[in-house]
Amino acid sequence: MSWSSSPASSDLGAPALALAGALDEVFSAAARTRLHLLAQTARALHFKPPIEWIGGAAHPSEADADLPLARLLRYPPCGEKRLGSVVVVASLINKYYVLDLLPELSVIRGYQERGFAVYVLDWKAPGSAGPGLSLADYVDGAIGEAVTRATAAEAGAPHLLGYCMGGTMAAMFAARHPAAIRTLTLLASPIDFHASGVLGDWTQRELFDADLAIDALGNMPPALMQAGFALMNPVELFTKSLHTLLDGADAERVRHVTALEAWLDDNIAFPGGPYREYIKGLYQDNALVRGELLLGGTKVDLGQITVPLLNVTATRDRIAQPASSTVLQDLVGSTDRELLTAETGHIGLTASRRTLETLWPQIYAWLEARAS
Repeated sequence: MSWSSSPASSDLGAPALALAGALDEVFSAAARTRLHLLAQTARALHFKPPIEWIGGAAHPSEADADLPLARLLRYPPCGEKRLGSVVVVASLINKYYVLDLLPELSVIRGYQERGFAVYVLDWKAPGSAGPGLSLADYVDGAIGEAVTRATAAEAGAPHLLGYCMGGTMAAMFAARHPAAIRTLTLLASPIDFHASGVLGDWTQRELFDADLAIDALGNMPPALMQAGFALMNPVELFTKSLHTLLDGADAERVRHVTALEAWLDDNIAFPGGPYREYIKGLYQDNALVRGELLLGGTKVDLGQITVPLLNVTATRDRIAQPASSTVLQDLVGSTDRELLTAETGHIGLTASRRTLETLWPQIYAWLEARAS
């Protein structure tokens, strides 16, 4: 069955959606404060000085453009070497800076040090526009604008990197505009949503009505999404807090946990229109892997991806189990395609020191070989 959305109007008006966005920011700030209080308590219990305040991206970036759906940020390359640019697409509901979490733990910094300019789509809260938006607005619109700007500024088509849902959208873009990019790197990006894991089980049509939720809420609030993720491991919040207190003497560990947990609580609402498409078209109909997903009125054919592909999965991923991503290897038209698998979880792909030391040199080397 071919599937496309025709979003209904939300029962919530613009003022209510604007208030919801403001409350999301308040909750994120409150969570960050709570986490820092926990960190300082842990340090004090071990008679150690407090850690510094940690918030947002670790390294400075330049504001390149203020787009309707995102701020486009540019991280300039370090040194004299120039290898072109990388456009980074993160999940619509998570802030991008998990890729630039701490000065010593930054995927983006690794690209800069190797001579790449990094362009990042920093998604805006959808607000009252969310229910009327579509996935095409993000894939063809926002990603397309970022690619166009990077191409013009860096004198050549960029490399495209997508993480989680951002990788799914990056794959859609690569299928629709293969000539616009040089390579495609995907991190823990679901393609076969019926093999994605527990989220696929929870969102089956007989169990969950996406239209009903968005008709009532307008956009999907971060608090509800976070509650769903928490249910995957309900005791984890307690154990994380306990381990922070027990490990308070280790400043590096406390800084890492505080930064990561603060990022996890710093989310934006899932825009209502794309949410309908994502749940119904992908999780319920599995339309992308079947070649039946309609975007902007035309089907997304993954076979049209012809650029070199690097597909990276995590063995302990509960959000995008490896089978949901590896299926792409047999669907693309690329003759140059490689698969890497790391012994880590979904977030560990970008926020684990061990992964940064063992996996990421391989990812950087793969891109350097195709950029030189």
